[in-house]
Amino acid sequence: MFNNNTTILEENQTDHATFSSRNKLCSLLKQVRTGNDITFADFRALCAFISFVNAILAVIAILGNSVIIAAFHRFDSLRTPSNLFLLGLSFCDLLVGLVTQPIFAAEIAFVAANSDTACALKDLYVIFLFSFSFSSMMHVCLTSVERSIAIFYPFRHQHYVTKNNVVRSFVVFWISWTLLTIFTRREHGGGVIGYSRVGFGTFSALVVLVINIRLWIEARRHSRQIQNSLPIYSTSEEGNRETRARTKAARDTKAAKTILLIIGFMILCNLPLIATFIARKFYGVRGRVVTLLWFASNTIALLPAILNSIIYFWRKREFRISVKRMFGWQNAVGIQR
Repeated sequence: MFNNNTTILEENQTDHATFSSRNKLCSLLKQVRTGNDITFADFRALCAFISFVNAILAVIAILGNSVIIAAFHRFDSLRTPSNLFLLGLSFCDLLVGLVTQPIFAAEIAFVAANSDTACALKDLYVIFLFSFSFSSMMHVCLTSVERSIAIFYPFRHQHYVTKNNVVRSFVVFWISWTLLTIFTRREHGGGVIGYSRVGFGTFSALVVLVINIRLWIEARRHSRQIQNSLPIYSTSEEGNRETRARTKAARDTKAAKTILLIIGFMILCNLPLIATFIARKFYGVRGRVVTLLWFASNTIALLPAILNSIIYFWRKREFRISVKRMFGWQNAVGIQR
């Protein structure tokens, strides 16, 4: 008798825990079913539009980053250790277009259909959002650190920052990052992932901003020193040395500006998501309108997957020449296969 009661009690506790977990996981769908701030017909129409926009953006992200990766594969001159960090960022953005954004578009569609399938898709979306989209910021941090070593410790940079070491660091990073994301989601739920995204994202952005502003100032200082030290009359060897120094200073300045642009767009695109997350978690804002704002802010947060490839093409001349040559738009010079 006692054993039977114990078994029944354990089953009830298990059912209650399962229901609580399920209820917490489907909180977004629950808001849709109980909200009355707008009609469900209007909500469903806006969800369909946001889902369609995400599907289109996913295709653009796949195409843009596939072009960047194909250029890396075709032209050996692009495969420098510094550019490999940008290649890692392109892979992150490609996975956003291939996995994260389609799952998010499907989640929105199932929410509009008032289907419980949205709950499972929401769980997958949180995992892949943190794995791929947020790891893009980590790659920008790694790129900033690499540029710092190249400018302040050039001899160490040549010795330690090699292609093999960069690839090894990517493998270790991806394995540890993916395992950490899955463990965090299973053990603590999406809330901890949201908090860590806000906190760690803010910290990473500040680190990247400080590093690249310092790099930009240092590169400009080197450029001014080179200009002031130029002799009126110089030998051919001295002139070549000064030309190389000026070219390196200009390249370092442009690289710092490029990273600042990338991190600047990342920060701007994540601000609506952070604001919506804070409103939902700390101020208890609920309803269908807030759900739509949540979907829209997530869509904006995924935009860097497209913007990054545009920045590469705009800011890096070797990428422009490689892509144009790859598509036969011009007989580009200076790029080796």
